[in-house]
Amino acid sequence: MSTKPQTVPSTANGNAPKPIAQLKPLPPLKPSVSAGAPAVATDERRRGQRVFLRVRASIHVALQGKQTTFDATTVSVSHNGALLVLKQSLPITTKLVLEHAGTKERVACKVIRSAQSMPEGYHTPIEFESPSPNFWHIAFPPTDWRAPDDL
Repeated sequence: MSTKPQTVPSTANGNAPKPIAQLKPLPPLKPSVSAGAPAVATDERRRGQRVFLRVRASIHVALQGKQTTFDATTVSVSHNGALLVLKQSLPITTKLVLEHAGTKERVACKVIRSAQSMPEGYHTPIEFESPSPNFWHIAFPPTDWRAPDDL
């Protein structure tokens, strides 16, 4: 058995092929945990289907004893909550009321993980105090639905 290194074809400019480096397997990924958030298995966290959907909303929250209202937009929604884009970060476990801009319905929620700063604002995951499958006024896919592999 030959131990010659594998090579890649020569480049268009005629340079000699270069050996392909031996790759070592990567170590297994460790679950990441946000500061202050309990370690939860992905299957337990994702109790329902998420749907990517932009919905305008408002959040009503008491910050430092003062009632405040912020504009928000969803990135994704589920029976159990949403991923919101906010102009400021909110601490984990902050209780708030989410108001759907289209229907004016309100639901009690809390921030469940640290927000991630993104160019459009802070991506803030929230959870309803109790599942509210009709809050978003959409039909969610069945729990066993999967996207086709050929996409």
